[in-house]
Amino acid sequence: MNERWEASVERLVSRDDVWLTRRHIEEHLRAGRWTEETFLDLVSLHAAQKPNAPAVIDEDGAVTTYGELEKASDQFALGLQAMGVCPGDRVALQLPNTHEFLVALMGTAKAGAISVLCHMPYTEHDLAYVLQLTQPKVAVVMATFRNRDYLAPMRRAAADAGCTLALVAVPQAPDGDAVSYADLLRSAAEGAGDSLHDTRPVAVDPFFIMFTSGTTGRPKAELHLHANNLYWIRQLNQTARFEPAAKWLIVTPIAHLTGLGIGCLGALSRGAPVALLSHWDVQRAVSVMRREQPTYLLGATPMLVDLARADDLTASSVPSLRGIVYAGATCPAEILRSLNTKLGADIFACYGYTEGGVTHITRPGDGIDVTSVSFGKRLDGLEDQVVDERGQRLEPPCEGELWVRGANMIPGYYRQPENTRRMFDDEGWFHSADIVRVDEAGYCTFVARRDDLINRGGYKIDPRAIEEVLYAHPRVGQAAVVAMPDPRLGQRAACFIVPKHPGDVLTLEEVQAFLRDRGVSKSHWPEAVQMIDSFPMTSTGKFQRFALRELAARLRPGAGGRGADPHP
Repeated sequence: MNERWEASVERLVSRDDVWLTRRHIEEHLRAGRWTEETFLDLVSLHAAQKPNAPAVIDEDGAVTTYGELEKASDQFALGLQAMGVCPGDRVALQLPNTHEFLVALMGTAKAGAISVLCHMPYTEHDLAYVLQLTQPKVAVVMATFRNRDYLAPMRRAAADAGCTLALVAVPQAPDGDAVSYADLLRSAAEGAGDSLHDTRPVAVDPFFIMFTSGTTGRPKAELHLHANNLYWIRQLNQTARFEPAAKWLIVTPIAHLTGLGIGCLGALSRGAPVALLSHWDVQRAVSVMRREQPTYLLGATPMLVDLARADDLTASSVPSLRGIVYAGATCPAEILRSLNTKLGADIFACYGYTEGGVTHITRPGDGIDVTSVSFGKRLDGLEDQVVDERGQRLEPPCEGELWVRGANMIPGYYRQPENTRRMFDDEGWFHSADIVRVDEAGYCTFVARRDDLINRGGYKIDPRAIEEVLYAHPRVGQAAVVAMPDPRLGQRAACFIVPKHPGDVLTLEEVQAFLRDRGVSKSHWPEAVQMIDSFPMTSTGKFQRFALRELAARLRPGAGGRGADPHP
């Protein structure tokens, strides 16, 4: 390895927020798990070999070729340098699923800087937290998107965070109070890409910082490299046998790792095209599918439900579709069966983490009976184990916490060494805090988050099993069961209900009687009920159980009635 590589390795392993050691890096290199390639190298290769091949297709049908992506990202990098961005600096991106996102991501990397990915629904409060932690020099945002202004909130968040940054507006700032994205590209000198040679990263340099959803507390900031992402993406395609030339349609946000990795980085690493939907709209999705004829579709469960109910989506309208991949909550079997029947596409269920991409997936040929329940087996080339409460390995079939280890994992959490120490041990195992059930064949089924299980005097209660029954109640809109502290038993179950009809109140006795009539054991019944108007959610739309646990700490057995909304 050259001096530049050695310097990058030394910078990485000397950070106090990184668990990865020089030994781990050398082992990955010797085993061929990591290479010297970066995503920039691969895009440059494709641009040289097939400059007119489509790279990114926006939802309006506009095509960015590999040659155009290479040129635009060069220009973007030069524009950042003109704004004073140096290697190691951070550049915040708050952009939807468009080609500008990928130009900015690649251009930031070419300038030697690190992209900080901000989700589109982030509020000023969310942005201030991200900016305070990462202190970017530049923020690239949509001027407006879906009738929302993004410039003013970013300015106010920066002021709250004590962060001095320049703004780049896509496509341009209406008041001229920010640098226009189009002007930034135009101002870069033609053919000046060679001047970027000294700032291009190596594979162990930081690529981007991505935040968790914050369902269990403040979002964690994952520090991602080129190397760890390139590894899991290649292992995924090999394990699931996805075709190298496959065209993916990505309808999930690419500021999340699933959409960014499987769809965008996966396509760009192979020289294949990726089609993007800027935000979820089922009719727009159907229209784009019919026009683009994708090979694979990546979505989440609510999106699959919408597609299954779309009357104008048939196999004859999208004959190209080979498979549908989904992640997150399991999808009902009838929905998957409907999609499989309508489209003739295989269904894949996958699972993973923002810390390491997809780690588990079902296999080609697995039936709906599998993909509607299980998230599959670990990828080839990774390690996993299920452990008990003491961290002792269990042998399948078993139930316990899932730990994963491999070259796919991040080296640590950016400027959050306490999170790094909590989530990774000295042997490189990532402690997921997910309780899973695994069978003899290695197929895993999600049970609950470790903190979500209720320990009532040593007896473990799975809250989701109770919630599924409560959702069948005709007066229940939403239901959540969490632990409330108890001095004698340790914990008891408390239930929060959003009524189907505003103002309605279910008593504790009514809830318990409903569970009794459905055969739920008395030991699983909630011992307090509170009605609320809405559940606490993250800005990215995920449910925050920890906020309900904080409210449950103030309840007592036998409690019932209506309380204040538990929004943090």
